[in-house]
Amino acid sequence: MDTLYYVFIVLLFIAAALASEAIWRWWFASRSTTAKRLNKRLRQTTSISAAIKRDAPGLLKNHRLATSDKVDSLLRKIPGIYRLHTHILQAGLAWPVSQFLMLVLIIATVSFFIGELLPVPISVVMIISILNSLLPLGFVIHMRERRLRKIEEQLPEVADFISRSLRAGHAFSISLQMLVEEMPQPIAAEFKIVSDEINFGLPMSEALQRLCVRVPLPDLHYFVMAILIQRETGGNLAELMTKVSYLIRQRLKLEGDVRVLSAEGRLSAWILALLSPIVAIIFSFTNPDYLKQLLDDPAGPMLLWIVGGMFALGVLVMRFIVRIRV
Repeated sequence: MDTLYYVFIVLLFIAAALASEAIWRWWFASRSTTAKRLNKRLRQTTSISAAIKRDAPGLLKNHRLATSDKVDSLLRKIPGIYRLHTHILQAGLAWPVSQFLMLVLIIATVSFFIGELLPVPISVVMIISILNSLLPLGFVIHMRERRLRKIEEQLPEVADFISRSLRAGHAFSISLQMLVEEMPQPIAAEFKIVSDEINFGLPMSEALQRLCVRVPLPDLHYFVMAILIQRETGGNLAELMTKVSYLIRQRLKLEGDVRVLSAEGRLSAWILALLSPIVAIIFSFTNPDYLKQLLDDPAGPMLLWIVGGMFALGVLVMRFIVRIRV
């Protein structure tokens, strides 16, 4: 118990040190005299539209995982760290991975010390701390799904816009530039990168394929594949975009109908998954001795792990049942 307490003290000190360094680096990069002078020179030498500059990412991308070279090289050795970095970028967040991990560490440490002040068993405190540390990851996943969903809903409008532009006599590259100026975010930001890459000499097919990598949506893959096939075989691209728009709209409509029909099953899954933990937390505060008998028994923790595993398996099975892909 004392060893665990000292470990969390050390972790809290490391989190405070990292937070201090992050604040100092932020001030030096944005508020110092050198940063202000550099930003002034950049504003004088660039002329970018204010609306696009505010919302769209630039052509040059920063793939660093941390501001410090040593921390960046250390994080690159962690397996799966680039998947986390990709999810953060797809969520539209400007967080480096080091800042994300520091936030997770701070939340876990603060939750543990707050739990130590409450009349709750140490095992419950550890579980609550671990669950709270997953909140930033849940936020990233939520923002990613929300952004990808919004892009998917905007795809029919993009196809219609390109179709109208081509019928008006504009070239496809000009249609992309007009799309960036007229369409809302976040779809305009992604197509701005495509337009900039084409203007800087990247082949159109490769620029569109890179778009599919940045935005992993099946409908966008169909959209890009239709354009690439038309460029290889020929045909009326305006009419093809109209058909692609109709197909995406019908699929989204069918997916909405499926979500409505499966809403009862998803609600049941949430209730069954959250009912027991919520009741256990309530009893921990109102009647700590009620669960203490279970935790003090040698077989109690093993039974809790078994029940937790069965709950997790049940949730996954119900999620598999109600998740119907259209």
